[in-house]
Amino acid sequence: MRQFYLLFRHFILLCLPLIIFSCNESTVDPELFGSISGTVKTSEEAGSLPMEGVTITTNPGTTSVTTNSDGSFSLSEVNVGDVTVNAKKEGYTAVSTPVKVQEGKELVMQVVMGIAPLDSTIPDDITYVSPLDIQKDATRLPNKVNLVWRNGETEKGDTLRFDVIIFEGASDENGTKVASNILDTTFTVQNLKFEQTYEWQIVARNKQLDEVEGKKWRFTTENFPKNGYLFVKDTLGSRDIYSWDLAENHLVRLTKDGGSEVSPRISPNEELIAYASNKSGEYHIYTMDTKGENVVKVTNDKSLVSYNNSGSGFVWSPEGDQILYGHYGDLYTINYNGTGETKIANAPVNRHFKSCDWSAHFNNVSQEKIAVLTQGEKPYDNEIYLMDPDGSNLFLLLGNLEGTISSPHFSPDGTKVIFSLDSLFQDDNGRQLNAKIYSVNIDGTNWTDLSGDDKPAGTNDLQARYTETGGKIIFMNVANDNEGEKNIWIMDTDGSNREKIISNGEMPDLYNP
Repeated sequence: MRQFYLLFRHFILLCLPLIIFSCNESTVDPELFGSISGTVKTSEEAGSLPMEGVTITTNPGTTSVTTNSDGSFSLSEVNVGDVTVNAKKEGYTAVSTPVKVQEGKELVMQVVMGIAPLDSTIPDDITYVSPLDIQKDATRLPNKVNLVWRNGETEKGDTLRFDVIIFEGASDENGTKVASNILDTTFTVQNLKFEQTYEWQIVARNKQLDEVEGKKWRFTTENFPKNGYLFVKDTLGSRDIYSWDLAENHLVRLTKDGGSEVSPRISPNEELIAYASNKSGEYHIYTMDTKGENVVKVTNDKSLVSYNNSGSGFVWSPEGDQILYGHYGDLYTINYNGTGETKIANAPVNRHFKSCDWSAHFNNVSQEKIAVLTQGEKPYDNEIYLMDPDGSNLFLLLGNLEGTISSPHFSPDGTKVIFSLDSLFQDDNGRQLNAKIYSVNIDGTNWTDLSGDDKPAGTNDLQARYTETGGKIIFMNVANDNEGEKNIWIMDTDGSNREKIISNGEMPDLYNP
């Protein structure tokens, strides 16, 4: 008996830790769910109609749902226990209903929502958030600014609406309403002017149309960008001149006269842009600064006109004090301020001066030379001549070849001239099928096809120009059906490394500001 007792005691001692461990092991109760369904309708005063688009939520939270056209909704897997069902829709008084959800059972309920009463309280003062009220011009913002303010519901069921007003400087008393009656408390204003101080103001109103005006906050936009790309964009039938540095928000429309403004050309000192405009009925030459301001009409009674001319055919002198242009069969120079008009050359019989270039170098030495394209009555009747700045020493560089020649332009060292030629097609309306960019030595030798096989089939390479440093050629490419988008490309001087840089652009010029 004693031996049995000893064995039993040892057994108990061995099992006791296991018993204790088993008693201390924690357990996790499984989640238990029920479901809620129901309908939402308006109050009797509002006709007891089913309500669509009511937001249904719960507390504790589950999935948010929206009522259907018959006012019904359904929430599955709602935790059992006490739950509050919330119904909310703008213009109606929000409703919160406490319910008890049971495991595995569906709770069916009905919610009645009344039309929210009009708020009789004037909205609170608006709290502005950003941008800060910047009183010093040292802090500059982009020309695209996100305005943020803070204000919400004034009373249960009443949501404020806001107007956003922008003032262009302190002298702008009325401002411009850029947003009206919006619910958001943020608005992005775009296409602001550079180097301009603005003020912005928010006006808040409730459903009863009580209003409160916020104070005015001030900010200043960044300096005008140094845009080296000049080109023309056609927007809704209006051609205007733009500048760009290819950076976001730096595309600047420089002309807004309502006519056709074309052929931008930067002056040698990079302070003025010469261009052509037909706002007076005929194309004339104008200048403006690089911000599109201080416009001056250069040509007087002799407009920029020739066979099939749409505003091209002029160029700055190398010194930047004169502009060379054609008027029918006469070639003129004129001072950039509109004085000193001088005729320097006559075109061959029955031909007009259509385009020109003026180089400070010729055959790699410092010697000025002019290249001109003359045209007969047909758009494919073209010749390129070289001459001195006084019109003397006329030299036929390219005779009247098969096809259409356009846009002669000197290389910076004056050893080559580039131009476009469509050698496969001649059309009385000027259509071209396969225009390529070529270069030729100034003595007429060593023709080189720069477009090569990299030019997309069915397109034309036109309006080619060397960049200011001579390291690249910038040009326009367009489909030969005359209906495709005009795009600006750039390539190396041997025609390699073609790259599209600007969509919907033509008549490019590029400099390094």
